[in-house]
Amino acid sequence: MAKTTAKKASQSTEIVLGQAAQQIAKGVSELKSASETIAQLVQASEDLSLQVANKETAIADLDIQFTEKARQKEVELELNFKANSERVVNEFLAANGKTSISKADLANIQKELADTKANADAETKKAVAAATASLKAQYESEIKLMQSENKAVGAENTAKLNALVDKNTLLESQVTKLYQQLDAERAASIERAKAGSVGSINVSGAGK
Repeated sequence: MAKTTAKKASQSTEIVLGQAAQQIAKGVSELKSASETIAQLVQASEDLSLQVANKETAIADLDIQFTEKARQKEVELELNFKANSERVVNEFLAANGKTSISKADLANIQKELADTKANADAETKKAVAAATASLKAQYESEIKLMQSENKAVGAENTAKLNALVDKNTLLESQVTKLYQQLDAERAASIERAKAGSVGSINVSGAGK
């Protein structure tokens, strides 16, 4: 019996160990695959870094070339202007639909422009003031007319209201009189009823 139990335990242990070994082998395989993937990513990253560095170097070279060419063009343009500045300026202005004038002419034009602007501002202010005054007068006239109309309407409404009050007072007086007449008639009816009742009683007693 002891030998059979030991044999069975040994077989179970072997199965467990075999499964564990398979899991370990699988894990090692996956780890190896992951390591290879990481290595590929690292290599790709290095390649990209190298490409970026190359591009940055190329851009820096282009910047240097552009700066040098721009400086060279500036020097050439300055030399050309110094050599024949007036001709170059006039040609440049003519090509752009412009012309050159002297400082004196420019000063005169600026003065004329300032005077024209000042006159225009004065005329504008004058026109605005006149329009404002006209609108104000029209507004005040309309206000007075509206106030006059409101007074007339108010007086008319007051007269109507007073007439209604008088009419209401008259009606109240008439109603009061009617109530008084009704009360008097009711009292008279009661007295007549009482008198008739007493007469009836006396007549009945005499028969007996």
